[in-house]
Amino acid sequence: MKFFIGKKKAQSYKGLLVKADEGLHEKIAEEILHRVPKGGIILDLGAGEGALSERLFDLGYHVVAADKDLRNFRCRNAKFTEINFDSLSELENFVSSHEKTFDAVLGIEVIEHVKNQWQYVKQLVRMTKPGGLILITTPNTTSWLSRFIFLISGRFHQFSDGDLSYGHISPITPWELTMIMSDSGVDNITVSPAGTLPPIYITGLNKLLIINFFALLVRPFQKGIIDGWCVVVSGRKKT
Repeated sequence: MKFFIGKKKAQSYKGLLVKADEGLHEKIAEEILHRVPKGGIILDLGAGEGALSERLFDLGYHVVAADKDLRNFRCRNAKFTEINFDSLSELENFVSSHEKTFDAVLGIEVIEHVKNQWQYVKQLVRMTKPGGLILITTPNTTSWLSRFIFLISGRFHQFSDGDLSYGHISPITPWELTMIMSDSGVDNITVSPAGTLPPIYITGLNKLLIINFFALLVRPFQKGIIDGWCVVVSGRKKT
């Protein structure tokens, strides 16, 4: 059984800040390599500083990145478009001008920030070529840790009042995300855990230690994706 002891540290790739949990970008890159031919065109929508864009470029892909602040984007090997995501017309113009353009469209740790998750997924699908890959990641609301936090507080893990400061407004379960993707024209959907949240996760002598103890007791009776800080949900656009 895997376990983690200690506090999480900020991750980087070639000096670019990874705004995602440890191991997530590596898992995404591995899936892209298995499912998208090298030389394909990938959209990294919500790219941050560009750590994932840079990693995918290094693997042999053409990368188009988009986010709200050009000044924050530091990857020189991706074509960048600045989008004000709060402007529905600006976002729609970008989607319309890129319909059926990309071999893969990535929404990495974005869907929990948007108000209309159905519309968001449909926009990703519109920009994907028939047969292309749509890959979305989001905090795992069904993890053993999230379940116990919900039991105590009525709120999912990473969706407390404090998480509003960085825009976590829309928790979504893997089941809901799978349903939305299927309804949006995606098939061959897979769901898998990612990130650092093994069965034993200890950061010190605090309430998390107590939660770990009770979580282990009920673990044999839990169903679904109970490990993983995040979930990766991906599928192909129907042809």
